[in-house]
Amino acid sequence: MFLAAFVAIVVILICDSNFAGANTGEYGKGVQRILLDAKRHSNIIWTASGFNESTNEVIQVSANVPGGIYSDLEDNGILKSPIYHEYNDLESRWVGRVNWTFSRNFTVDEKVFEKKSIVLVCEGLDTISNVYINDALVGRSQNMFARYIFDIKRVVKLGENSIRIEFQSPVNYAATMYEKHKLVYGYRVDPPNVVPEFRGENKVQMIRKMQSSFSWDWGPSYPNTGIWKSIYIEGYTGAVIRDVMIFSKPSKPVPDDTATTQWEVTARVYYDCDTEDQSAKFTFWRQNSNGTEKSVELGKGTGLKEDITLTESAIDIHLWWPNGYGKQNLYSYVVSLYNDNGDSSSRQLRLGFRTVELVEDYVDSSQRDKGREFYFRVNGVKMYSKGSNSIPLHVLPERITYTQTEWLLRAAKLSHQNMIRVWGGGMYESEALYDLADEYGILIWQDFMFACALYPATDGFRNIVRQEVDTQVKRLQHRTSLAMWAGNNENEGALRGHWWGGAPWAYQKRDYIKMYIDTIKVLVEELDPSRRYIPSSPTNGKRTEDEGWVANEPGSLNYGDIHAYNYYGDNWDWTIFTRGRYSSEYGYQSFPHYETLAEVADNITTWTFDSPMMEHRQRHPRGNSELVRMVSDHFPAPSNHNSVEAFPYMLYMVQLTQAMAQKTQTEFYRRLVDKLDTSGTGHNMGALYWQLNDIWQGCSWAGVEIKGRWKIFMYYAVNFFSPVLASPYRESNGDVVIELISDSQNEFTGLLRVQIFKLSSLTPVYENEKNVTAAFLTSGEVFRIKNSTLSDLNCHQHAASGMAEPCLVYLTLPGTPDNFLFLQYPRNKQALLDPSLEVSAVDLDLDGKTIRFMITTKAVAPFIFLKMSVKDEHQGYFNDNGFILTTPQKELAYYSEKGMTVQKFIDNLSVMSLFDVTYIAGNFNEFGSTYYK
Repeated sequence: MFLAAFVAIVVILICDSNFAGANTGEYGKGVQRILLDAKRHSNIIWTASGFNESTNEVIQVSANVPGGIYSDLEDNGILKSPIYHEYNDLESRWVGRVNWTFSRNFTVDEKVFEKKSIVLVCEGLDTISNVYINDALVGRSQNMFARYIFDIKRVVKLGENSIRIEFQSPVNYAATMYEKHKLVYGYRVDPPNVVPEFRGENKVQMIRKMQSSFSWDWGPSYPNTGIWKSIYIEGYTGAVIRDVMIFSKPSKPVPDDTATTQWEVTARVYYDCDTEDQSAKFTFWRQNSNGTEKSVELGKGTGLKEDITLTESAIDIHLWWPNGYGKQNLYSYVVSLYNDNGDSSSRQLRLGFRTVELVEDYVDSSQRDKGREFYFRVNGVKMYSKGSNSIPLHVLPERITYTQTEWLLRAAKLSHQNMIRVWGGGMYESEALYDLADEYGILIWQDFMFACALYPATDGFRNIVRQEVDTQVKRLQHRTSLAMWAGNNENEGALRGHWWGGAPWAYQKRDYIKMYIDTIKVLVEELDPSRRYIPSSPTNGKRTEDEGWVANEPGSLNYGDIHAYNYYGDNWDWTIFTRGRYSSEYGYQSFPHYETLAEVADNITTWTFDSPMMEHRQRHPRGNSELVRMVSDHFPAPSNHNSVEAFPYMLYMVQLTQAMAQKTQTEFYRRLVDKLDTSGTGHNMGALYWQLNDIWQGCSWAGVEIKGRWKIFMYYAVNFFSPVLASPYRESNGDVVIELISDSQNEFTGLLRVQIFKLSSLTPVYENEKNVTAAFLTSGEVFRIKNSTLSDLNCHQHAASGMAEPCLVYLTLPGTPDNFLFLQYPRNKQALLDPSLEVSAVDLDLDGKTIRFMITTKAVAPFIFLKMSVKDEHQGYFNDNGFILTTPQKELAYYSEKGMTVQKFIDNLSVMSLFDVTYIAGNFNEFGSTYYK
């Protein structure tokens, strides 16, 4: 995106969430650790200090570790408003321009001091820092995403010690490095500045930290500083495990759950050793089963490795499958290293058995100019990728919780997603996200953290990147859900498209290849040959490689993946979308709920759609004007749209037009699954919409808001990603065609009911039924309504016409979601009748969390919107929302993670439909708005 239970646990715990101060503990046997993590309410704390030049003030506050400076300043009352409140990102801009120092004392006892090796392990430092123990410089960090291990044996002492980490301002550092590169090498590393609408900081490409922390077109600028992951001192003698990678290889190309499949499972153990010619033993075993062991002579050094292999039979273990394809079977394994001095260390990992391939065969071997396929095959089965792109769950990593992460991944699972692309402008995600992906069957397309910019390709910068790649590949490689590595987001297309002019194109191409091919690709394939690496997204895959790693036409419809955005056409019209092989980004914006915005407002009742605060919450250039146009194209939008009265209704219609656009585009892609035109386009095998989640309470492409509340779009995703779906669309000749889409491995049979309604009556003007079937990975026509029939019903005009009473095609098919198609858009307020919606029969299930109720209507009710106004009721969802009601009643349910009484539900439920928009004063002429043409 431009401007876009667990697999492994560490038995040797790095951080205890209840830890309140430094403490010495025994980890493994003989390995001693002093945990330096601490909460500010504990007796032993970290202190953060800095000098604010704008106020000539020295600031000193208690600090959390892991944590970050913005949270520390807010919690200590230095920031006068909470993170994300109104204009806080501008008011607190000074924070990113200050050099911050974090310090504390700790005690080293004899058990640690007597060890031959004593190191400081920093799992995550954000970002540029010098690290001191007892005032002696022991190391320097230059990468938020790298683990640093510093030898401190020479400087540590028995008893009281001090640690001090001096961080440079990330904003000032990036600016300095930008100018330095230009001076030394004679050309710029562009872009020089973000666009003004981002309201962010510049030149983030010069520093290896979360790129979107300097701002993006869906989020604010909070360039954090701090110790964002665990930090500890470790004492050991002999060897200690640092990382474990797992490689599993089946005995036949297509594995199964029979005895004919044997798995060769290899644990690659990376370790540090401080002794020459030491004997040691490695063991590798599955819990509750036999294992294997291996005696070796260890070398002295860091980053050493040893392989140990065992064989598993499919009699004992079963395949892991993506969501919707089967079970997510996971098995626990333990790897241990035993030194001859009696010390040991271990890692426990959870592993699933599967094969994942990225298939790029020619679509027609006899006509190769038609291009190549692009899809994933899991355990020999073709998989249609249904999913989304994730961004960081918060701009401040210390604010991300397990509960928030689980709720988000649950939403993905509930909406039938089987793949998430971890986008390359954010961060390598928490262990929790990958743990949950393994458990929920959601494959991960993992970008490296480079996006929408050129990057320095100096030897020094590439060495910094190598540390990052080494850390993250070793950390994530064993994940069952990890499907593929990708080098960057959109940089190949930007390079070929000449987005930047800071350097001659030949220099830009040279630096691009140095970074993503000569550096990242080489190291990734050395460390993890079990997975495919692509240099960029979008990419032309093998075609990109054939054309020297910068394709002549990145984003070709005949190769690889595409990022497909169209903000100027009619986004409810499928004909504006392109026939890509695999759409790894596409989408439209909307604002979050009124209640969500209210949480960050002084007084939400003063806001209007064009008010300064709404502009501030919009970071996409021309974004709000695009939204107003989309609303006016499809709904009876009020001429006084910029009024306090209209504001909540505009938010409702903006969410609807996003949901409808995403529905239209996604169904279009899914219908292409088995279709190929004469030019070779089609065979679409992937729809990863932009974007899964929000980073703040602002306008974005997300379906799930920052605290978990579902937008209307997310409810539509549950439906348009359904394994079987009847999908209606209008052909150019005026006929309505209904295709039955299936990515279910089971053949589907059902009775399809096709109805056409005028909004004035619950009695259809047309009705027909037909038995229909669908096979795996097909989308075929099962029903057609001729344009002549529509003409007889006075339903033949184009969707965008100002028809007095629009016609609605409505589909029901048992076992699948209902679906619909407006033959004319509901822009005429005179056609919308009062449905007199009522809620009744409210009842609470025994679980105390699920409330069932009935909604009734007296007229066709387009786009019914159900909303809970309970404060902090973010983790709850209805079983349907934003739907069209064509029957007198509908049974519904609401799930609340916290639980809720019937009375509380009744008191806080609100229900509206498109009819309610017609009450807004000044509701323009009957055919639509004339502004923003």
